Parts: sequence; C-alpha cells; structure tokens
Amino acid sequence: MRPFYIIFALLLLTACDDGDIITVDLEFDKELDLCTNNTESFLIYDTRQDPNESLSLIIPRGINQEYPFTEATPIGSPQPFPINMSTTRFIYRTYNRTIGSNELCDPVPPADLTIVNDYEAPSGTAFATVTIEDDDNDGIPSDLEGRGEMDENGDFPNAQDWDGDGTPDYLDQDDDNDNVPTINEIDNDDLDGDDDPTTNPLDTDGDGDPDYLDLDDDGDGVNTILEDEDQDKNPRNDLNVNADGITVPHYLNTLEVTDHGNPGLTDNNTYTRTVTVNFLIDNFNLDILSADEIDFGTLTYSFNLPD
Repeated sequence: MRPFYIIFALLLLTACDDGDIITVDLEFDKELDLCTNNTESFLIYDTRQDPNESLSLIIPRGINQEYPFTEATPIGSPQPFPINMSTTRFIYRTYNRTIGSNELCDPVPPADLTIVNDYEAPSGTAFATVTIEDDDNDGIPSDLEGRGEMDENGDFPNAQDWDGDGTPDYLDQDDDNDNVPTINEIDNDDLDGDDDPTTNPLDTDGDGDPDYLDLDDDGDGVNTILEDEDQDKNPRNDLNVNADGITVPHYLNTLEVTDHGNPGLTDNNTYTRTVTVNFLIDNFNLDILSADEIDFGTLTYSFNLPD
C-alpha cells in the first residue's frame, strides 16, 4: 500500500466554513458504480457508510454513446480526463443518512437525502485504464487467441483470423465458422486446472486440431456445418445415438455421415463484452485533502455486441 493511503487514514482536517471536524480517509471499497441516465455525462461513483460519503467522477458523454468505454486502451497509455469543474468533475460529499442503492443516479434527489459537505477539485487529471480479458466472450482470453501486439492506435493489426472471415479470432464468436460457437467447443470445466482452455481443448476426433478450430469435428469426412439436418444453422440440436449408445449431435457421431448441405452461417447472434476500467486521480485538491495520486477504484460492466 502506498504511503499516501496511510497518511489519509490518519489525517484529521477541519472545514473552515462551520468549524465541523471532518475525518477524511478515502477508505472506500473502490468498487465503482455507473449512472447512465444523463445524456451529456457519465457519473462514476463510490459510496460508503459511517460516515455517509461519496466520491464521484463526472466525465463527458458523446452523442449516442451508451457506455463510457467499449474498447481496451493501449498498454501504458491510459485515457486522460483533465478535471476542470465543467466537463470533468471530481467531487467528495457527505450526507445526512446512508445512501440507498442507485440513489445518486436519481434525476430528482430524494427529499430526505441532504448533502452536508460538498467539496470539488478545481483541477487534476483522471486517468482511465480499460482492460477486456475476453473481447468476444467465447471462453478464451483474447491474448490466447493470436491477438498479437497492440499498435500505437490501440489496434491489433496482426491478429489471427483462422477461418478467414474477416473477423479476427479474438473478436469471433465462432472461430472456425462451423455454426458451433467456440464456447461450446472448449474445455469449459478446466479439467487440467490451469485456467487456459487452449491447453486441454476438446478434440473429438483426436486429429490434433481442437474442435473450435476443426471444420470436421468427428473426422467422418463430412464437415460439421453440413451435418445440420434441420438446416436451422445449429448443428448441436440434430441428435442420434452413437456407437457407444450415447445420444450426441450428428457432427460428433461417426455413424452419421449424411451431407445435409450448407445452411449458411448464423448472422443474428450477440455476445457479451465485459469491460474493466481502473481510475487513478492525479494532482487533485479538494480543500480538505490533496494528493499526487489516488486509486479511485475499478468499474466493471457488460454490454451486448453483434456477432
């Protein structure tokens, strides 16, 4: 823990307007919440009880911008937001009672919630570092899908695209375009205990190509996408009994070798991207406290994207 946290925890400061003693230690849980109901800005905040306090960061919101961050920031290049008491604001407040869930997001504050002390930093900088572990939520972390190195623009120009469909694997829900999503073709149970689905992947036919990168998962000579009997673009729901007496999909059954034709690729799927944002506040002054840097906390949220 950095020394300034210890200083905050021990510091007692006096507000000059009314003589009240205010204990400010900034020992919030650093699990941030987000308000999205203002069309011009996002409110990112943390609260706590005893004392009843909040720390809030307000940043600008673009036109039709649903969430503040949707892409990872380049490594070592956090996005800066200069604090100016206008478009970007950093505020510390105390209240007369405990703050209820999402009450700070209410357009009209509850009548019984009163701000007791209100301090706003006139300057400083908020830095946001965005990470996305699994861009396409297919169960394989992006850095294990041949994403390659990030360039100065935050792009991955050398990212692997195994199926050649124009969507790199780290953004592709179905890496081999067989209409079986990647997340259904990997070791989701982590049987080898290393938290890496690429080291113990499903390989039904044992040919050395994991199912999520294998056009013919059971090695029967008929590609997986062609074993879709009802042509609904979902090979997983066409079932029959295999040689072991177990009911499995045709594409995993070597006894099923009928080519039902290509139904086309799925085109209406969505997947969830989970974004994690860490905020640092640099060189701020709230009158009752100032610091070179504090860890404001971490914001996590998810949203749907088209496949």
